[in-house]
Amino acid sequence: MRKTVLVMLFLFVLTACADSKDGVTTKDLAIQKVNDYKAVVEYGMSRAEVEEVLGKGEDKDIANSVMYSSGVRIMYREDKVAGITLAEESKDTYETTGGFKIGMSKDDFKQIYGDQYLKDMERNLDYAYDSINKRYLQEKEWVAKAEDDTKIYVISAMFNGKGEADAVVLVDKRMAITFR
Repeated sequence: MRKTVLVMLFLFVLTACADSKDGVTTKDLAIQKVNDYKAVVEYGMSRAEVEEVLGKGEDKDIANSVMYSSGVRIMYREDKVAGITLAEESKDTYETTGGFKIGMSKDDFKQIYGDQYLKDMERNLDYAYDSINKRYLQEKEWVAKAEDDTKIYVISAMFNGKGEADAVVLVDKRMAITFR
């Protein structure tokens, strides 16, 4: 009996871990402070909630965005997070909730987010996930009009000439394309 319970518990944990790679949710469009996993900024949070974590930021004229300390830029739509960008200044301070941070390699990115990316370019790697139909999009599907482009989630990293990430973007398709 005891062995059966342990085996079932092991299978449950194994299945739960496998499911985390099967899609993207708003929990994946989030960053956390390195070594403080309670300091999280997530897609959909209000600006007031963000500023409890990041402090006051400096408004920018680009994409309704606010620049915060340590290289974090938040893009807002109707006072809610619609995009998060990590820049080089965030290295060793913030990471995605998946564990990816500035300076890591493209192989590290693929290991965390899988192989269902749109296209693997030399200096860019993008994932697009349709949260309504619960599937990753292919490159041709990405350009097609979506029923609700705020439900297409994008995880993207840009890499420098050394192959190290120098920017990470977590955003919905509408913000990615229109900056609104």
